[in-house]
Amino acid sequence: MKAVTGLWIAAATLALGGIAVMASDSGSSADQGALVHNGRAAFVVTDFAFALSKDAAETGACPHGWTLGLREQFAATPNGQRHDGETDQQYSRRLAAETQKLAIASNGQNLCMNPEAGSADPHWRTVDVPNISAYGIDLDGQDSRADGRVAPGTCAHTDFRSFNGEHGIDNQFFRVVGCSRSYQPSGQSWDNTIELRTGSWGVLITLEGVTDIRNSPNIQVGIYASADPIELSPTREPLAFATYSPIQDPRFRATTRGRIVKGVLTTEPVDVRFYKVTNSMYLERPLRHARLQVTISPSGVLEGYLAGYAPVEAIYDHQYGYRDATDGHGNASPLRLRSGSANGNAFVNNHTCNGAYHALLAAADGDRDPATGRCTSISTQYRIRAIPAFVVDTATASANNDLDSTSAKAVDRQYLNSNSNGTEKK
Repeated sequence: MKAVTGLWIAAATLALGGIAVMASDSGSSADQGALVHNGRAAFVVTDFAFALSKDAAETGACPHGWTLGLREQFAATPNGQRHDGETDQQYSRRLAAETQKLAIASNGQNLCMNPEAGSADPHWRTVDVPNISAYGIDLDGQDSRADGRVAPGTCAHTDFRSFNGEHGIDNQFFRVVGCSRSYQPSGQSWDNTIELRTGSWGVLITLEGVTDIRNSPNIQVGIYASADPIELSPTREPLAFATYSPIQDPRFRATTRGRIVKGVLTTEPVDVRFYKVTNSMYLERPLRHARLQVTISPSGVLEGYLAGYAPVEAIYDHQYGYRDATDGHGNASPLRLRSGSANGNAFVNNHTCNGAYHALLAAADGDRDPATGRCTSISTQYRIRAIPAFVVDTATASANNDLDSTSAKAVDRQYLNSNSNGTEKK
């Protein structure tokens, strides 16, 4: 429950007195007076997904087939064929057992926890077909070619073209995952909106210095991780003009300058960082040199891109390896939980951890290390949608903190009673 401060009461009074009619209808019309108060406007992100492309079956992005996981790779070998008289259950059990063996490096290390111990996977397919369109924006200010001049601080890469014909789209993450079934529009890894709407994490956007919601040449833009779960209607739709607080940790708070021109908000680059929650594990989602390019609709809805450069090690961890996951108290999550989740993810979503890691390294195009000449981050784009909200910068806490803490500690004890190889201690 949010602490009731004078500022919170003022915001709530404005919401109830002036624009309560909009609170249950995020698509209704909103004017300047409703969206902007004393030069300020705020929004809560309701949809958050990778900006990639259309289905590869439609675009022809993967003529050499899909990326294959260990299960599929083993099933294609002579020993991976079903034996005479083998039941479905027996075959599935043998397939899982053999796949687990293949997930171990030659030095005995788990490849999801130590992907550098394995080599690049020849069964990992990337988008290397020319003239494939992708979603996103231009991040480095030029239409880059792998054999051309590179922009300062970047590595050689070939940009994509947008679906409306714009050139220079920097989206190397799409190049890496575009032939993975899990990252197709209907795949499990494409969209993070369900996580967002169930309250696992959230994103807030604030604007200050707004003179006109359609045209304001110089505004301050805040991009924050939310401390509060998203407010939903009885039909599970996000509510406009609900009140939120940003996380107080400065690592999850970013401000930059921006401008609104003909209803399009564009910001200057800034480093941002959000949470991601998987299997009760907390992971961080950093994005360097991040920019917003979003349209502001007449109803006050923001739609467009949050784009930047994801550090390779970080994007590997929050999408594949979970190596740096914590338990919510800042402690490393138990190794068995991290490795089990990563290997389960690889099995279900048909990829290899070492394949993902080496493909990300190979495609990295940002934050070039002058000492080594290698890039350490990869251009990554998200499609977002946000609706009007009130953002009050005050500490917030749940009334269930004590209960949550007790429950979390019980879960921690369960998993901490395991040794380093993931088997229960006796």
